[in-house]
Amino acid sequence: MDYNREKDKLNMFKKILLVNAEYPKSRYDFLSLHTGLGYLSESLSGGGIENDIFDPALDGGYENLSKRIQQIKPDLIGYSMMSFSYQHNYDIISKIKNDFPSAVIVAGGPHISTFGEMVLCECRAIDIAVMFEGEQALSDICNEKAKDEIGGIAYRKFDGKIVKTKPRPLTEDLDRILFPRYKRFNISKYPKVIPIVTSRGCPYQCIFCPIGSVMGNRFRARSAANVADEVEFWYHKGFKDFSIADDVFNLIEQRVYQICDEIEKRRLWGLRIRCSNGIRADRVNRQLLLRMKEAGFYCLAFGVESGSNKVLKALNKGETVEQIEKAIKEACNLGYWVELFFLLGSPSETWPDIKESIDLALKYPIYDAKFYNLIPFPNTKLYKWIQDKNYFILHPPGYLNYAMHHVNEPIFATSELTLKERKKAFRYANRIIKKHTKAKSLEFDKWLTKQKLSDYYNITGIRADSIAWLYSKKWIAKLIRFLMR
Repeated sequence: MDYNREKDKLNMFKKILLVNAEYPKSRYDFLSLHTGLGYLSESLSGGGIENDIFDPALDGGYENLSKRIQQIKPDLIGYSMMSFSYQHNYDIISKIKNDFPSAVIVAGGPHISTFGEMVLCECRAIDIAVMFEGEQALSDICNEKAKDEIGGIAYRKFDGKIVKTKPRPLTEDLDRILFPRYKRFNISKYPKVIPIVTSRGCPYQCIFCPIGSVMGNRFRARSAANVADEVEFWYHKGFKDFSIADDVFNLIEQRVYQICDEIEKRRLWGLRIRCSNGIRADRVNRQLLLRMKEAGFYCLAFGVESGSNKVLKALNKGETVEQIEKAIKEACNLGYWVELFFLLGSPSETWPDIKESIDLALKYPIYDAKFYNLIPFPNTKLYKWIQDKNYFILHPPGYLNYAMHHVNEPIFATSELTLKERKKAFRYANRIIKKHTKAKSLEFDKWLTKQKLSDYYNITGIRADSIAWLYSKKWIAKLIRFLMR
């Protein structure tokens, strides 16, 4: 009997469990509200579909997941995953299917959007794969719509044949999508900072960025009033710390002004808003930065990538070093906590180029800089370039299972930088930045007042009195500074 077909026929998808993937022993294994699952949960709840959340970072491993499934007996399990540790998560999904064969498993997230129907071949426990935006697709699945009429999915028919449906058009009016209220999350257990997605997609064509395969290149934005509605909702619940998770928050300058105006109009005082996912340096100016600071923005991250115009051009970044420097200087002068992101080992990059990047990072009183190992993702121009040049050291796509930007394990080498040189560059750049602690230490010392310690707890979940006691011990104070990097 085709269980999935019977499910459609009997309209039994009325209880859903949404599961976040596990990323053991990695920097992705941290406690943070998951916006993707938040949106899915809100969409299901809005449609009258009962749902629950399981987050292994908070709720534990498979044993606890199994207990939760036994307890609530979901008809459908939604599993969201990145490519990192995808084999580990395939194993978990297979365990679920083995222990609970009657549950339909729907997988989504960046890994699924990138590889599409291939995941159904790699993990036979997955019944349906959802690509790109999942709110409407998951609702359609739960509401008995015939699978071949649901856009943007792949599924396995009763005869084993895998079918991929036509792409689903991207949602243009994001205001129609309910923003997450996290009612199904144990929100009191999470750090007291609310992640907010104000836009989706990015129109830029950086050769290394996988956003086109995951969220689409078409930029779509929520209205300023809708964004302010979300901020106001949490403000009246006692939350004042927010993190903008957009890929290109400041693409439209006027919209940023409008958001700031809405915040001020609603008298949402004392906000602390950070753009920690990175903003475009060429889309800011002093006047805009000043207005953002008045509205509560305090931390800005810039995706610099390189201090060399030659390398920026090779990456198709669409910015110049001069534009980037101007933005960094203005932000530092206005008192922002500035973070810079650099890539190591880009096409055409040489040792002199890397030194230019380091010099740029050391030039201004920034809060932090990070030099990342460049990872080629499928469906990007970088990936195809490396493949055509036969530059891969580790063969795709297996390396995606364990590759991390923060780990000194290069995926490829170029004629300009050998494997040995790339590893040396990673160690050298990060060692130099770690030594550049004077400005950061001063800022950290100023920050550790009673009020700021409270803010630190809001962001990290570590009690202020614990941090204060630890910081009183000199050797531990050094450790804290190290961990804050």
